[in-house]
Amino acid sequence: MVLRPEDIVANIPMNSRKNVANKNALIIFTKYPRPGFVKTRLGKAIGKKNAASLYKLFVETIVTSTQDYQFRRVIFFTPTNKKEKFVRWLGRDLEFIPQRGNDLGERMFNAFNHVFAQGAERVVIIGTDSPLIDNEVANEAFRRLKIRDCVIGPSLDGGYYLLGLSRIFREIFENIDWGTNKVFSQTLKAFKSANFKPSILKEDFDVDDIRSLALLNKRLEKELST
Repeated sequence: MVLRPEDIVANIPMNSRKNVANKNALIIFTKYPRPGFVKTRLGKAIGKKNAASLYKLFVETIVTSTQDYQFRRVIFFTPTNKKEKFVRWLGRDLEFIPQRGNDLGERMFNAFNHVFAQGAERVVIIGTDSPLIDNEVANEAFRRLKIRDCVIGPSLDGGYYLLGLSRIFREIFENIDWGTNKVFSQTLKAFKSANFKPSILKEDFDVDDIRSLALLNKRLEKELST
């Protein structure tokens, strides 16, 4: 007989699972997969409909692969008037909150603030630009947040694919050139100015263009062959 993770989980009392999950929260920033409004750079190479279909698959993969009793998940969505469509698409067992703010930094800060106000002690945020993020990545971030105030996962394009905090501070969301290759370096400078030393995860990549799509294809082929 082979011991499986679900066998271990089945023997953990339900109240213990809830206590752990209430302390850890995974925020998933999500857009509605409308052609021409998601993966626009990739859409120029493979077509808007194909890019939107691929993005939809990314979101569904992440929602499936991040299921875990050790944290709860909150979907922060945009556009804000499409909540029912998100619920029908991703299921009623998730919490759905509209994104609020004038830029990405303000929207992320508000999301963190909201979840911390609900009682979470450790909060991790991810986007839906890569289907490679799963519960192992999330749990590693939560483990690091037990000994550090912050954790960050740098991406190859100069941004980051994950950010985790054990307490909120606004500085890391301000004066950042969002959407550029300066995001990670500027965020590190903000951490340093606030006297925080982040734990840095392994470098990975978002899928935003045809080059990164080829990287994803190569990664998946390698995983399937092992």
